[in-house]
Order: sequence, then C-alpha cells, then structure tokens
Amino acid sequence: MTDLIQQACPCKSGLTYQQCCLPFHQKIAFPDSCEQLMRSRFSAFVLQLGDYLLTTYHCDYRGDLTPAQLAEKTVDWKNLQIIATETLDKTGFVAFKAWFIDNGQLACHHERSNFVKVEQQWLYCDGDIYPEQKSGKISRNEPCPCGSSKKYKKCCAQ
Repeated sequence: MTDLIQQACPCKSGLTYQQCCLPFHQKIAFPDSCEQLMRSRFSAFVLQLGDYLLTTYHCDYRGDLTPAQLAEKTVDWKNLQIIATETLDKTGFVAFKAWFIDNGQLACHHERSNFVKVEQQWLYCDGDIYPEQKSGKISRNEPCPCGSSKKYKKCCAQ
C-alpha cells in the first residue's frame, strides 16, 4: 500500500492516489461531487475495496450484495473516461466509459450512473448501461483506451 500512495491514482485524475481517492477510501473525507464519488468507486473496483463500494452504494439499490462480492476481481480494470457529469444540490449523474481486459480482450463498460446526496455523503444508486455498440469502434491508429499511451494497434488490439 505504501508504494501505491505515491503512484498515479487508478481513476486517472492526474493526481497521486494519496491526493485523490485515498482520503475517501480511508473515510477521512467525503467526495464533494458525483464525479469524485465515481472516480473513487472506480479506484475501489481496481483495488478490490468491497467495504468502500458497499458503503457508497445506496441501501435502496444494492440488494443483497456483500463486500466480498463487490471485492471479487472479475476483470482487469484499465482506464476510466468521464464523458459528462452533472452535480445538483441532492442528485446528479456521471456518464463514463470504464475500459477493462476480460479474457485477453479489451472491452468497455459504458454507463450513465445516478447519484443522490444523503446528509453529507454522495451515494451511487443505479445506472443505465449502454450496449457495447454505442461505445464506438476504436481505430487502429487511435490512442489505446486502456490508458497505456500506445496506439491501439500496438497495444490491446494485438
């Protein structure tokens, strides 16, 4: 964990983990916006922090999920791209693409997530998941959406 603190945050904010999502994961602070909560939840998925994922999931929407289920590593999360966000007084949304590797193939989870603020804490409620076709085709010469800074053809398209 000590090494991770000074590394780039998994949410791709451009800050270190210590400057970005760590205070939320350690419950030292609460996200100020839906986007901050979305980024901290993405980082929590990368780091398999099931307790954090459960406590930031509105109880009316999470059903019987457990921290252990939320912490399961089912895919290798690579990159988060925020497409649009709106934070109002007590509600908001974040549209995003989360890129991951599954069975050796790059894939995209494209969602518009809904959030609500209860007291001082933003919580994830639910989201509309877009079909894979809406995420768009990746041209071979485009930067790889996994965040590697390589061209797609030299990275995940292989």
